[in-house]
Amino acid sequence: MGRFTEWLSRRKQFEPEGHVVAGRLAEFRLLKLTRAVGGKATVLEGIRIPDPDEGGRREIDMVVATKDEILFVEQKHWSGSFVIQEDGRFFQTRNNGGTLLHKNIISWTARKGDLFCDVHEKRCGSPAPPSRVVLVFSNSNLSWSPLPEDAPAEAYDEMGFINMIDAMEKEPPGDELQTTLDGFGTWDTIHLNGGKTIHGDILELGVERISSAVINVKHKAGFLSLFTGVKTVIDGSKIVTDQSGILASIVGEDGSRTIPWAHIEKIELSNNKAEWG
Repeated sequence: MGRFTEWLSRRKQFEPEGHVVAGRLAEFRLLKLTRAVGGKATVLEGIRIPDPDEGGRREIDMVVATKDEILFVEQKHWSGSFVIQEDGRFFQTRNNGGTLLHKNIISWTARKGDLFCDVHEKRCGSPAPPSRVVLVFSNSNLSWSPLPEDAPAEAYDEMGFINMIDAMEKEPPGDELQTTLDGFGTWDTIHLNGGKTIHGDILELGVERISSAVINVKHKAGFLSLFTGVKTVIDGSKIVTDQSGILASIVGEDGSRTIPWAHIEKIELSNNKAEWG
């Protein structure tokens, strides 16, 4: 590619999508509030559990673990309203009149919790503490009714959930459970120029991995760079002048794709997974 094309590539802006930003902010807010009242409980977000039956990993939005129990939390920031069909799926009607048919999020979350408990028991030879499936509907613009009495889950709005956590017994989890929890990874986070954030698994960095969990990227793409040379500097040392990039599998996309360093502002790498993670 010519210098002008490389210059344009580094100046391209990727605007964040409104509904994605709102959902992520809601997740961050719930996490902060939960940790604020969580006492000695372990509160983790976005841990991913290997799925030996279907392959890949399954993400749990939030796990709250104490000495006596584990909460597997699924957060939805839906708007409009929903009803639960006979088959357990959630039928949502949005405020704009559109509709969405979601999977049975109760059984799906319970299955992810079972995967976690199986890993823990296989790892240390003793069962995990009793668990609960908890749904949190965090958008005040959602109209919803209580779950059926026989539903194997609990459901709360944001403050109802926080009040429930506040009232819990919150002695810290035992050492074995804490070790299991700490062994799971989360998504890698890729920040693009312009503010858009995407999540996934980085399969190849294309540069030597550093010890830091954060990779900062700077672009030399001002007007004068058209004459002096366009370049991207990775962590202050590695210089890229072309469209080479990372190979990543992105959440919600099939397969994998290359994301040029020219489009990246920062990368936050997941923690290293233990053998069971």
